[in-house]
Amino acid sequence: MEGSPGKNLFGRTSCHRFGSDLSFLTGLASTGLRTSAFLNGGQLSANYNQLEGLVRQNLAALVHCASSSREGKASSAALSSLQGVTQAGCFQLAPSNLQELVDFTIIGHKVAELALLPGICQVDNAYTLQEANVPDADGLRRFLGEPDEHINCPAPAQRLLFGKSRRRIPQWYSLDTPTMNGGRKEKLGLQLEGVARERYFYHHLPAIIRLVLEEYSRLSGRQYAAVKAEEASRADYILLVRSSDFEAAVEAARLARDQERVKVGVLSLSLLRPFPQEELASWMEGKKGITILEEAGSTNMGESPLFREVGAAARRLGRNAPALYSGAYAGRLTLEAAVAAVKNMGRNGGRKERFYIGFDFTRQSTSFPQHQVMLQSISREYPDIEKETLETAPDNTTNKPAVAIRSLPFAIRRYQDQGPPYTRLSRFYHNTACFYQQGIHTELVADPFQALPAVPAAAANFAVPEGGKHSLPVFQPQNCTGCGACIAYCPHSALPSIAITFQSLVRAGMKIAASQGTPVPQLMGIERKLVKEAEGLIRKGDKDIQRIEDILPEAFQLMAGQSDMQGEKLERAQEGIAILNGIIGHFPVAVTEPFFHQKKRQEKGTAQLFSIAIDPHACTGCGICSAVCEDDALRMSAPEAALSRQMEAAMELWEELPDTPTDTINQLIREPDYNSFAATLLSRHFYLSLSGGSTSEAGAPAKTLLHWLAAVLESVMQPRVEQQAKELEEQAEELAKNIHQHLSNALPKRDFQLSDEALSLFEEGKLPLEEVIRQIDTGPQSGIVDAAALRRKIALLNDLKALLWALREGPTGGGRARFGVLLADNEALPWADDYPYNAFTTPVAWHWDGSSSERLLGILKGQARHVLDHIRLRRRAALEANNKYRPELHDQEVGTLEWAGLSPEERSMLAPILLIGDSRLLSEQGRGGLLELLSSGLPVKVAILDDAAAPAGQAAGAWLAASQALWASALTLQDTFLLRGSLADDPALFGQMRDGLQRPEPAVFHLLAPRPELHVPNNGLWPELCSLALRTRAFPSLLFDPDGKKDYLSSAISLGQNPTPEADWVKTALWRKEGDKEMEELYALSYADWLFSLKSWQGYFQPLQPENGAPLSVGEYLALDEKGRKGKVPVVSSVDENGQLRQYAAAPEVVAAARQALRQWNGLRELAGLRSPFPQKERETLEKELAGKYEKEIAELKASYEARLQDQENMLMEQVRVKLRDKLLALSRRGEQLASLQEEVD
Repeated sequence: MEGSPGKNLFGRTSCHRFGSDLSFLTGLASTGLRTSAFLNGGQLSANYNQLEGLVRQNLAALVHCASSSREGKASSAALSSLQGVTQAGCFQLAPSNLQELVDFTIIGHKVAELALLPGICQVDNAYTLQEANVPDADGLRRFLGEPDEHINCPAPAQRLLFGKSRRRIPQWYSLDTPTMNGGRKEKLGLQLEGVARERYFYHHLPAIIRLVLEEYSRLSGRQYAAVKAEEASRADYILLVRSSDFEAAVEAARLARDQERVKVGVLSLSLLRPFPQEELASWMEGKKGITILEEAGSTNMGESPLFREVGAAARRLGRNAPALYSGAYAGRLTLEAAVAAVKNMGRNGGRKERFYIGFDFTRQSTSFPQHQVMLQSISREYPDIEKETLETAPDNTTNKPAVAIRSLPFAIRRYQDQGPPYTRLSRFYHNTACFYQQGIHTELVADPFQALPAVPAAAANFAVPEGGKHSLPVFQPQNCTGCGACIAYCPHSALPSIAITFQSLVRAGMKIAASQGTPVPQLMGIERKLVKEAEGLIRKGDKDIQRIEDILPEAFQLMAGQSDMQGEKLERAQEGIAILNGIIGHFPVAVTEPFFHQKKRQEKGTAQLFSIAIDPHACTGCGICSAVCEDDALRMSAPEAALSRQMEAAMELWEELPDTPTDTINQLIREPDYNSFAATLLSRHFYLSLSGGSTSEAGAPAKTLLHWLAAVLESVMQPRVEQQAKELEEQAEELAKNIHQHLSNALPKRDFQLSDEALSLFEEGKLPLEEVIRQIDTGPQSGIVDAAALRRKIALLNDLKALLWALREGPTGGGRARFGVLLADNEALPWADDYPYNAFTTPVAWHWDGSSSERLLGILKGQARHVLDHIRLRRRAALEANNKYRPELHDQEVGTLEWAGLSPEERSMLAPILLIGDSRLLSEQGRGGLLELLSSGLPVKVAILDDAAAPAGQAAGAWLAASQALWASALTLQDTFLLRGSLADDPALFGQMRDGLQRPEPAVFHLLAPRPELHVPNNGLWPELCSLALRTRAFPSLLFDPDGKKDYLSSAISLGQNPTPEADWVKTALWRKEGDKEMEELYALSYADWLFSLKSWQGYFQPLQPENGAPLSVGEYLALDEKGRKGKVPVVSSVDENGQLRQYAAAPEVVAAARQALRQWNGLRELAGLRSPFPQKERETLEKELAGKYEKEIAELKASYEARLQDQENMLMEQVRVKLRDKLLALSRRGEQLASLQEEVD
């Protein structure tokens, strides 16, 4: 086959990965790419759940199953594996030779992509000795088509789901149309999904296969008792049911015999494999009919294996075989359903060979108008579909809306719903969520949308707590200090807040008045004076200000008096103020230190009012906001109708107000005494990154932590995406100018000279630009215009505009999602696994089986491919805008661009993926894949939510050691940012978290998310559990910043967020009462105190008895040797609500766990350089080094000094010698003179 090595048929780089599960393939396929896998029989069986996931998510993948040499016989293992995964729901192809394998591989891809179902193709090792022909490349390209191209939907159900056309391979994981895909449903929802998939997907599969085969032929030219019985021996008709439904079927048979005079018996299979075919045939002989009743599953595909086995048994009987019927029912088999199945076999029955009981595909009428529209669409596309169900006892009840919904939540109304129908939130509400919300399950039908496990973004805003809302918080502005604790700790995003100046509030009110048809232009000239007076009233502090109406009228009166406003002008102004007060007067506001007084002091005109608008739709009445508020600014009250209306009015006004200024948020983040998470959540864009309530409060701490994480990640990514949009907009403008210049230069300087035919076209009215270009190009001046280049530039400009629209607006109206989420099987997130509710506003995928790291890597690789296409688009645009694009040169250069050739700025266009899991990601099984993912260099952000609940007993030590294993491995990675800690107890970790999220490299956030249901009730709110975990070393904070690494690992590790990091344990003060006095006692907290808070560990603590020995805290007990521990009892101490000291003896298992926790804490301190195993030796070595250094310096100084003395001595001696010589010479001269005189005398 032609093509470059490593390139596929369409010139793209092939992506290969070796692994034993289908997680990577699942992630890659979900991004809309063509995928296939090769597995052996054992691997296929191990991937059963993965195959089911492919089916549920409608991923068009093809899996080849081959027998390996380790599986013994050539094909037996593979064949048994194929039989074992029959119920997974994949279509299966079984080629008999290599040629058919090649052909069926090609056919299988097209069938999968048209039917949106995965397939399995059997491979025999004997095929390697054969030869095969492959169709030519051009023919194959036409047959398969590009994954990106759009095709007409081949089935009516697909037209309902996607519209008239769809992408050849849908992008189920899309930043443009985010949904939660693959989530679990409750039983009824799962059954509806299975029935709908059977009817709307598998039903069309045979026709699609026939169509593909015909098309490919034109291309290639190749065409005990194992069976339990009741009244079966004398029966004419048999009900064959599962053992769990035997009694219901027996009662139905008795009723049929008594009332209908029909001889009916019941059979139930006790042995399914190997199937008791012969024994079953003996029971069936001579019977008129047998109905196989089975519980409907989520991946039904035509005849069930049980029905096929029964059919095989019936064929043994030849002409004596009974008629076979197959029925699927919902839930447990009811008496009515069984009776209906019996009647179907009777003389007056419909004798439908295949039917459903308890399901409706459509219905004639409903009290829900929007639901009626969809039902009519199904009936129109499938006229006889209602005949496929059996009627049971008539239901004369009429379903009506249980509650009157005044308005949808803002988080929902802000969506524009322009994506495919299955992604539209409004559609999902009217056809599914509404009935779950109001408990009207009988209105649910097996429509095409039920075949998808997809939930649109923000659907959790429809969630209603089980049992309803018992209370709602009421804002008390006069008590509010603006600390933000309530908005930070609300797990359901039900407390949207705002900081706004009085002037902005007035202007917003005037704008609203204009939009309502009551403009107030008379206030335009007095707006500033009004604001000045209002701020003056507030600053005086002598008024009880709780709402705008408490200051607006009085401020106006003061302003009018000072301005001497009279007559008509006063009357018109009063009318305007009345309108404005009616709009904003009811809005609650608080005058606080951080927003009003502090800002007033910093800069004139920046003082802001603070407000909380409680969302009654999202609030569940959990009361945590009131509990964490120390100022009594939120009080719980009964959810009366008047209160709900008041809250909805405040919410509606909040929606119309401008967002909290970015400067205010950034300033608060820099304030050391303000909660940075609360500051970030002041922006509605960040606050609604996770929104909506839940049916229960289980998992609320984890939801709060993820809300913070999502909000910070959104705050990091939003400016980055906006910068990309601005650059894209500038590119589009430059290219548009180039096109305009191109057209301007191409126009003739004189009159046009066009043919009569061209002129006749212009007389018809409006013409497409392409036609104008073509006519000009064919005219006399054709040499002036490069029509091909112009068409290319116009197409490129349209692509740029489409990409810009996707980034800023997109199908949802909010623009492309800034990040994605992959949820690994996680017990801490029951609210996220609560169909039909989805709290996320980004694309989300659930991963239940296999490697979540592999799945995430597949998603990232698929997303990277789309980013590459966008970058190629921008690079072409940059060249075209400067008239430098040469197709013969740049088509190859830009088309072959790979990820390694991108700049850091271009790589930042790849949206990060947030992998959310629990401590199982740290297990030995998941650790290898996670470490590989972290070393990929891709923008992976891993959030591990850990409840730190050690298993009770001796297993605690091993559990603690295993939880430390990832850190020991991850610290060896060069570019991975690691953060471990408790965000609730230490908001200072905000800056470190934001730093990790901003980096393009991988980052891991190991966060404490306690589960209050695992702890004894008297331990307070979950933030207090976080504090306890930190202070007992149960969950110490740790930061590993690879940028801080120098020559030593310890320079990159910080334990600074832990209390007293230099000590083994943290000491705290216990205040107890002795008589009337309150006494303080220092107590060393230890890991034992954390275990004491867990319900599962309560049996390991017993009240201290005086005769047991002298009490000693566990921390102090561990510091003693064996000899010192004699006569001592390790205890944990606490003070009860009466101020009395209570002490409990700790079992040896507790002491052992505390010892292991201390070892791990000391290990962390050693890594951070805070503790050394040999301090005395290091001190002696240091002293020796310093002494040697000083002695050397003294010796050098002494030598230098002695040398200088010698030099000076030598110099002095030289001077003396010279002087002596001079004197001697002088004396010698005198002697000569005396001698000469003597001679003269003589």
